[in-house]
Formats: sequence, structure tokens, C-alpha cells
Amino acid sequence: MSIQKLIFIILVGILSFTGFSATKLYDVAMAYERYSAGLETKSIALEFGEIVYAENDVKSDVTLVLVHGFGGNKDTWNWVVPKWNDKYHVVVIDLPGHGESVSKKTLDYTITTQAERLYKFLEAKKLKDLYLVGHSMGGAIALRFAGNHVDKLKALILIDSMGMEQTKSDGVKLVEKSDKNPLYDVCTKERLQTLLDYSMHKPPYIPDIIKDALLEEKCSRRDLEKVLYEDMYKDVCCLNDIAKGLDIPTLILWGEKDRMTHIDNAALFHDTIKGSQLVIFKETGHVPILEHPEQTAEAIEKFIKQRDK
Repeated sequence: MSIQKLIFIILVGILSFTGFSATKLYDVAMAYERYSAGLETKSIALEFGEIVYAENDVKSDVTLVLVHGFGGNKDTWNWVVPKWNDKYHVVVIDLPGHGESVSKKTLDYTITTQAERLYKFLEAKKLKDLYLVGHSMGGAIALRFAGNHVDKLKALILIDSMGMEQTKSDGVKLVEKSDKNPLYDVCTKERLQTLLDYSMHKPPYIPDIIKDALLEEKCSRRDLEKVLYEDMYKDVCCLNDIAKGLDIPTLILWGEKDRMTHIDNAALFHDTIKGSQLVIFKETGHVPILEHPEQTAEAIEKFIKQRDK
């Protein structure tokens, strides 16, 4: 267990005796994690609404922009960023509909629209020649972005990405046979545990009070996430032509035990994107950035070193 995780657990233990609500305690814990990762929370107003993001103050020739998956937010990356030991300039975004960014149910949340919002954010930040890293839905958004704006990128990194499908996953099958969608209709402890079990092969320790906060947040977002989910599936399935046309250094990372995006899809991505590299993490599920942040960071750093010799 890393020092950061140990301090996190101790902090949660101490704060649980202060009378903080689960949500307040969770917010404090996430703020601590961001601080430990050297990330400062910022915001920027764009034509479609406010984008909240986290950024470090590292001066580097390498900029990484990290894009989370469905139902995630900027804090998904808090355990990965410190592993780079302030070597890289890092920007972590809350996509519209997620985290603290604009989250109106009337907005369009298709992959195509989210990719264009990401472009507008990067333009406003004057960021270019960057490594774009996307996880799951964020991978599909990154792939769509690369298809439209490859000139902005040095390289693309996809982690257990959506966007192409070779084999239907257990998670997709679960959604198909469920009366209530288990990915966003999560208002009981049992449904939260199901979501965690399908998302991660070996989940990290999560204190009960943090699970309570996650459950409260997930349930409160149910109606919004229904909109997000339905919009996402309007155009997430069919990015094969974009992938086939890519001519950019690409790293593909995948958990061997992924139950949300099948391991067979990793080979499809690798075979379709010419010149791509594929790394499979053993005994890992859909979220290696939480299950094995050290391995994830190391694989990305190795790839960057190959590119920036």
C-alpha cells in the first residue's frame, strides 16, 4: 500500500469522528488527494457552460490531458498523477455532465459533442502537442478527438476504451437483462457493490463512509446519468473508421479481467490502429487507474520516453 493511500485511510478514519457527513468527508478526502498529487482545481467559462479541471504547475515539454470515463470525474486520476513525480504538466478535466462542470440535462452528451467541447477547452487553454489520455468513455472521446484534431496531439493513450467492440462484455449483458440500468440506477448498497464488482477485478479498500458518499452521489445523479448514458450510446459504437485512419503514436492499456469492455476489444483496437502498442495488465479489471495506478503510470511513462528521446 502506498503512503498516499495509507494517509487517505487514516484521514478518513480521523474525520469520521468529527461529525462530518459522508459527502463532506468525501469532498475533504478528494481535496487532500488532489493536493497530494500537486493538482489545483480551476475553472473556465466556455460558450456551453463552465468547465472545472485540475492542473499542476509543472513546467515540462510534455503535457498530458486526462479524460475520465462515464460517471467518473477528475478525481479518478488522483492516484496516478503522483507516480510521475512532477515530471509532466498534467491537466485533468471534469467532462460536461460530470464532476463540478456544467451538468444541464438539456445539453447534448454524445461522444461527438463531448469531443468538440474538449477541443474548445484545449483551445481556450492554448494547449497543443499533448498526450491525450482517455479511459473507457473518455477513450472514445479521445479517439473521436484524434480523428478530428490529430494536429493537436503528440500521441494518444487509450485505457480500456469504448468505441469499438469485438466481443460483448459481462457488463453489457448485465445491462441488457436488467430492468433498471445498473450503471446509473444505483440507489442501494447492493447495486453500488454490483457496480464496483463489475468495474474492478480487485477493488482497492474503500471505507464504508466513503461508500455511503459514493452511493448518495450516484443516486442523486440518476436522472442526469440516464441522459448521459443514452446520449453516449447514440454514437459510441462505431469509431472503427476513425481508428483505421489514425496515423499517430498510440498506446493501448487494458485490464485482462475487464468485465465492462471485453479484453477481446483490446486486440481489435491494436489491430485497427496501425503502429499501436498494446499492454495488458494481469489480474486487473476495467479501471487500472484505481486498481494498479503504479503500473498504469509506469506504462505511460515508458511510452512517453520512447516518443521523447
